[in-house]
Amino acid sequence: MPSLKSHRNQVNKYKVNLSIKTAIKSSITRLRNSVTANASSEETDKLLRDASKVLDRAAKKKVIHKNNASRRKSRLHQLVNKSK
Repeated sequence: MPSLKSHRNQVNKYKVNLSIKTAIKSSITRLRNSVTANASSEETDKLLRDASKVLDRAAKKKVIHKNNASRRKSRLHQLVNKSK
């Protein structure tokens, strides 16, 4: 059983990481919906940049591994390029 202080820190870190992971999922969902709806290429490119930024920030803060972020960005780029 962790001490109360370490448990409190774990809970706080969990909340922060959860919000970052939620931001990742929502930005990827917005991008995928844009691609399936055949939105304008400018809008899709903007959403792709936003998703890349969110993934890079999460990797920098070590919420996800840097290779995980890189793999997701690569797959999103493939998706966007395929739709063009």
